Amino acid sequence: MAARQHGLIRVDQLAACRLDRAAVARRVRKGSLHRVHTGVYAVGYAPQTLDARFMAAVLAGGDEAFLSHWASCALARLVRWERLRIDVTVRGSAERRRPGIRFHRTRALDPRDTTRLFGIPCTTPARAILEIAPQLSDARLKRLVRKAQAEELASMQQFAAVLSRANGHAGRRRVAAIIKTGRAPTASGHEDVVLDLVLQAGLEHPVVNARLVVGGVPYYPDLRWPAQRVSLEIDSSPWHDGPLAQQLDRDRQAQLEAAGERVLRTTRQQALLAPQQLVARLLSAGAPRARRQGATAS
Repeated sequence: MAARQHGLIRVDQLAACRLDRAAVARRVRKGSLHRVHTGVYAVGYAPQTLDARFMAAVLAGGDEAFLSHWASCALARLVRWERLRIDVTVRGSAERRRPGIRFHRTRALDPRDTTRLFGIPCTTPARAILEIAPQLSDARLKRLVRKAQAEELASMQQFAAVLSRANGHAGRRRVAAIIKTGRAPTASGHEDVVLDLVLQAGLEHPVVNARLVVGGVPYYPDLRWPAQRVSLEIDSSPWHDGPLAQQLDRDRQAQLEAAGERVLRTTRQQALLAPQQLVARLLSAGAPRARRQGATAS
């Protein structure tokens, strides 16, 4: 049982294994059980990993407890863990206090907003991002939403579903504004900046990091307008500064252009310094402007 829980076990689970409190106390004295929280023990050795610490916090919350907020985002590898206390959301009204854990009580955590990652009960990535949205800047929130899409942890539909169940949540409107612009699973902050410039300039929303097969070889253009066969690559340092990387970029671009693609390149700095020039290049290459609402094709 402990092996399925990152080496941890709760006192009621020990009781189900026919170990009474005296038997548990003996094993604690001998060092085969290590107390982590009240009623939660590590079997054989103290927790060695962050995931084990997360599991211990969830077990301390009981059967209706889920890792949430920053901790759930860290479990999904969306953010680095830099917090002192682990967030755990518990269904019900019973108050709990444990050192190192921040309990959030709720009577309305929809089962569709919970899951398991690495065997640990937690809120879904989409729900966890909504939970921490009030603590994030607009730029960081947008980056997190797009990162979750890029890593296939949360889809547009999942974000929309979470928002539909989150009336009154402090971060609801801001997350809704981000997903309203369309699917944008950008792989980096550099791509975020350029995509936003493109959209603000009134160009049609491009496809982001979608698979394109040319001659049996898969490519993943940063931004692409499929109907016009126009792609925009956003080079970022230090990867694109080396001679080998530059040669690979040239070879890749030549193969795409030989297949009929129009490939443009820029950097985050170039786009910020001369956004109008970038937009003019894209329009000249055939990138379309976005249709105005209510406009019809002639």
